[in-house]
Amino acid sequence: MLCLQLASGLVKASDYAPRIDYAELQHIDHGYTVQTHIDYRLSPTAKEALHKGVRLTWEVTIELRQPGVLWDTIIHNRKLTYSLQFHALLNQYVVQTPFDHSEMFLTLSAAMNFMAAVHDSTPIPAELLAADKPYLLAVKTQFNRELLPIPLRPVAYLDNRWFLSSAWYTWPIQK
Repeated sequence: MLCLQLASGLVKASDYAPRIDYAELQHIDHGYTVQTHIDYRLSPTAKEALHKGVRLTWEVTIELRQPGVLWDTIIHNRKLTYSLQFHALLNQYVVQTPFDHSEMFLTLSAAMNFMAAVHDSTPIPAELLAADKPYLLAVKTQFNRELLPIPLRPVAYLDNRWFLSSAWYTWPIQK
């Protein structure tokens, strides 16, 4: 019976994991930029904490990899931090972007849609990519439990409704 309860908990853990819909390289003058779309899903527990003023933070990791025989070589690695917070006095949601810019929204869905469209404007130098080699663009988003208030952290590590991180998603890139 305990095994069934644990197995059902694991299935539910993925219910709130973000899904990365796509990622692509876009050519610019001096290299490439990355654009990706992440479908964030908040559990009722995370929404309740958000509405009580708790800041929720995710770190989006973007890697450009060259496939190898035993392991991939990471050519470019970038981490972008996004946070979401509700301000009760203003009755608005605030999204803090990795570029020290914040945006305010009247609805949670508008704030989540803004966070979903990740555009890393930091260019990847064109000389990192050879014309005749295959590459992989890998993206994941990790919910940062360590930035939650201290009394909430143990619960966040044990309760599957706080498992708000994605797995790695990869796309082949041919230059």
